[in-house]
Amino acid sequence: MRKFLLLNAVLFSLTARAQTDSLKWVKEINEQVWKPFITHLVSGNKTAFSAVHSKRITRVEIDRGVLLDFEKYFPPADTTSSIKKKKPDWVFELRFDKRISNGVKAWESGYYKGTVKEEGKNTRSYYGRFFVVLEKENGTWKILVDADTGKDANEENFSKAFAMEPKQ
Repeated sequence: MRKFLLLNAVLFSLTARAQTDSLKWVKEINEQVWKPFITHLVSGNKTAFSAVHSKRITRVEIDRGVLLDFEKYFPPADTTSSIKKKKPDWVFELRFDKRISNGVKAWESGYYKGTVKEEGKNTRSYYGRFFVVLEKENGTWKILVDADTGKDANEENFSKAFAMEPKQ
């Protein structure tokens, strides 16, 4: 009985430590990757958006069967275009079903929802399912692999996943 209680105490302390570390990494990842990712994606700042990705990125467009490296995913901006279109209001949200990290690498998966509001048009939303591998480079989290698909991506699954910010 004593061995059983001792084993449970050891396992409980290890689990509590792992949860504390995991929460720390989730917060770091949110601050270093996901918050800037959303901000720069929505604002259209391609340079800043690319900066949250590793130069060794592999972008996987699952539904199209396409693999892209950094140069293909982030081609040089077209500076010759002078036409400025009014951008619609756009909201982008992430929700997660898995967040696993050891402090150096991380696997995260979940769903995203984009909502577009254009003047004179109905508001529309779209959904996707994402899978990412993140890695720390020089102390900063970067997206190393980014894959997404439309399969099983809908309001129901998006709503079931948990919010980016963990509950305290």
